[in-house]
Amino acid sequence: MKITYLGTAASEGLPAPFCTCEVCRRAREAGGKSVRTRSQALVDESLLIDFPPDTYLHWLRTPFDFLKVTDLLVTHSHMDHWYPDDVQSVVPPYGHHDPSYTLTLHGNERVIQMLEEGMAREEPQILETVPRKVAKAFETFTAGDYQVTPLPADHCYTEKALFYLIEKGDKALLYAHDTGYFLDPVWEYLASRKDLRLGLVSLDCTHGWDENRQNHMGFTVDAQVRDRLVELGRGDGDTLFVCNHFSHNGGGTYEEQAARAKELGLLVSYDGLTLEF
Repeated sequence: MKITYLGTAASEGLPAPFCTCEVCRRAREAGGKSVRTRSQALVDESLLIDFPPDTYLHWLRTPFDFLKVTDLLVTHSHMDHWYPDDVQSVVPPYGHHDPSYTLTLHGNERVIQMLEEGMAREEPQILETVPRKVAKAFETFTAGDYQVTPLPADHCYTEKALFYLIEKGDKALLYAHDTGYFLDPVWEYLASRKDLRLGLVSLDCTHGWDENRQNHMGFTVDAQVRDRLVELGRGDGDTLFVCNHFSHNGGGTYEEQAARAKELGLLVSYDGLTLEF
């Protein structure tokens, strides 16, 4: 299994428009890995996680075949994770392709509602090309070759925000954004999964150097999550633990973030990074 980080920033991107803070200024000067677009990831070639307004840019910068993507997992309805207007490209006259192609959308009720209400007005035929399935916490479903278990996030209390455990054969990925320190029911579920060994864990790092455990996480809390997963036997010395989803409010250039993560035995994502496990 492999993951490609197409975008690795929080909602405002990094650097952020209209912002004159020191972090954004230094990110612009540094360029390269310090410049981050809104978060999105591709698992192998067929499973896309989130659909932000930077999706088109991601496709241009890190080319992948959209027609090989069969399933889309959306974590929640915040704009930086779900921009449904751009999904209209899946139908003519915006996109011409094999008419049998479908892209199955998995998300909470609000995510599904936003697509259905928006497209019903603009491009109702999209609803035939994009089947919708409501994802519910702890209810495992099949998405192509994968078994996916949604987990409840500590985030966004106006809807049931989710993050995802993705399994294929003996490989497993935990993609944990946007969430604070995992809720007790999540830990109970993971403790019960004695058959599970995680190959890669992607952890929210919006708070950066701040040790706040709510709504998002930072470096210190990511290390605490890592330690507890290892204690439970869900991770080990071969598991990749990756800090991802960065904000200017969390501080640091890529080099500074990578140095802090290294101190804690963690990795740091950047736009375009691919990891196999």
